Amino acid sequence: MTSRFLLRKSALGAAALAFSLTFGAASPAAAESTQVTLEVAGRDFAGTIPITTGPRPVFDGTLCDAGSNSSTPITALVDASDKFEFNVQSNYDEGLKDFIVTAIDVDEADSTHQWNIYVNGVLITNGGCHTPVAGGDNVKFALEPIM
Repeated sequence: MTSRFLLRKSALGAAALAFSLTFGAASPAAAESTQVTLEVAGRDFAGTIPITTGPRPVFDGTLCDAGSNSSTPITALVDASDKFEFNVQSNYDEGLKDFIVTAIDVDEADSTHQWNIYVNGVLITNGGCHTPVAGGDNVKFALEPIM
């Protein structure tokens, strides 16, 4: 299957770039993997791509698996970051026992904007590592004004 990944850096005045990717068959080790569509909607960095993800350690080595050995929005983001070499930063929130995304590529959360996570168009409430995703789900990270 061929897909397109769009990367925009308008703050730097660069034109949109398109990357064509070819996805092969999943390996036997990826039996627990899930194919989702990941969308990032920042101010200066945006893209949509199908990505194969699965439960895995993220950021500081903490296992992110929604407690059910499943893929999550955070694993999808980290897998895309690893594959396409864009920056993702987060802080671990002890109270939530989850990661809060603070930056994706050049777009950083600040006192007026935060990264929200949506699965199939619904804002999640359980946190990025506590929300399972299934094959075919649409995962969106959006930098939005804090309400």
